[in-house]
Amino acid sequence: MVSIDRFQILKEPELKILEHWFKNDNIRRRMDAMLPLGYERVSKDEDDTIIMAYDGQLPAGMVSMEFVEERVYIGLIVNPLYQLQGYGKQILQKLLTDPDVNSVREWAACIEKDNRISLSCFQAAGITLEDTEPDEDGFLTLILRS
Repeated sequence: MVSIDRFQILKEPELKILEHWFKNDNIRRRMDAMLPLGYERVSKDEDDTIIMAYDGQLPAGMVSMEFVEERVYIGLIVNPLYQLQGYGKQILQKLLTDPDVNSVREWAACIEKDNRISLSCFQAAGITLEDTEPDEDGFLTLILRS
């Protein structure tokens, strides 16, 4: 059964896990803007947070959050071993109701128009398309306002 028990701010040893996930061609292609994965880069930016989502002791996914005023842009990577099993939806649903981020007024995700799996995942978690037309870079924006 799919279950997300907790979130944890990314720690340096967990970068090895992410590096392994980035060996997956689809993850590397879709999330290449996160590269290189140096700990200094992912831990020093005050407007960005990266957290790991755990199912028991197993890392099920990673969420990046970029805070821009009252909007938070989120990116999601599901452990390649857990993809297409409902983990992405569970991670998002747990995040959106987490008391540590209840001050967020607007969640946003920018997803490539051909990334149907991610689009379905975010929509299943209650985040809806802002516009049916992609921007000039080919991304669709999904929004959830609280």
